[in-house]
Amino acid sequence: MKIFQILIPIYNDWESLNILLSKIFSFNKNSGYKFNILIIDDSSLEKNNKNLSSIFANEIEILRNEKNIGHGRSIAKGVEYLKKNKQFDFLIVMDGDGEDRPEEISELVNKSLNNPDKTITANRVKRSEGFFFKFLYECHKILVFLFTGKSIKFGNYVSIPYSHLSLIFDKNDLSVSFSGTVEKYIFNKDFINSFRGLRYQGPTKMTFLKLILHSFRIISVFKFNFFFRSLVFSSAIGILLFFFPNTFFNYFFIFTIIITIILNLIFFNIFHYYSKT
Repeated sequence: MKIFQILIPIYNDWESLNILLSKIFSFNKNSGYKFNILIIDDSSLEKNNKNLSSIFANEIEILRNEKNIGHGRSIAKGVEYLKKNKQFDFLIVMDGDGEDRPEEISELVNKSLNNPDKTITANRVKRSEGFFFKFLYECHKILVFLFTGKSIKFGNYVSIPYSHLSLIFDKNDLSVSFSGTVEKYIFNKDFINSFRGLRYQGPTKMTFLKLILHSFRIISVFKFNFFFRSLVFSSAIGILLFFFPNTFFNYFFIFTIIITIILNLIFFNIFHYYSKT
C-alpha cells in the first residue's frame, strides 16, 4: 500500500483545518491508499477545540513550534522532520485554510502514481479572489519572471516523491521560499491544473505587502540569477552610453546602477534573514 504523507502548516485557523481534514479523510476512505497527516502548529494563540489526534487515531501528528517562525519556515521544519523520522512514498504539502482544494488531492495522487519519479505541482489556472488581487498576483508572476527568468505557477500545493526530498530538505533556500526551492532544485516535474479555492473561514490573509514579500523571497532564492541579469542589463546600458555619450543614457545608467545595487542588497539580506533566523 502506498503511503501519502500530508504536511500542513497552521497558525490559529483551527476551524478551517478541521473542515479540511474531514474532507481529506472522507476521500481517503475509498482511495485504497494510506494518508498520514503532519500538522505544524506555528505557535498558535487560539486554542483548538477538537482533539484531532483522537478523531483520526494514529493518522495525524501535531508538532508545535516554540515560537512563531512563519509559514515558509514551518514547512521547512516539517520537511526536515519527515525526511529524518518517517517512511512514506509521497509527500503532499498544502495550506490548511481551504485555498488549496482537497478535491484536487485525487488528481495529485493519480498523477504521482502514474509518474512516481516526478514531483507534481498544482499549477494555478484560476483564482477565486477579486479582480484587484488577481491583477496584483499577475504582477507578482511577471516580476519574478523578469528578475529570475523563472515562471513559477504553483504555490505550496505539490506532491513530491520521497526520493526527491533529498534534493531540498537540507537546503537553506527551503526556509526562504518552498516553491522557489522546488523550482530551483527539482527538475523532473509534471503538473495538474489547479483552482485556487476560497478560505473555509474568514477572508484571505494575503495582503499586498505579504504578496510583495512573497515575490522578494522567491527572487532571493534565485539571487545569483538576478545578480547576473542585472549585470548584463547594466552592461548593455553601458555599451549604449559608449556609443551615444552625453545623452539621457548618462542618467539612465546611473539610475540603473543604483537600483540594481539596492535590489541586490535587499535580496541577499532577505535570503540571509529567512535562512538563518
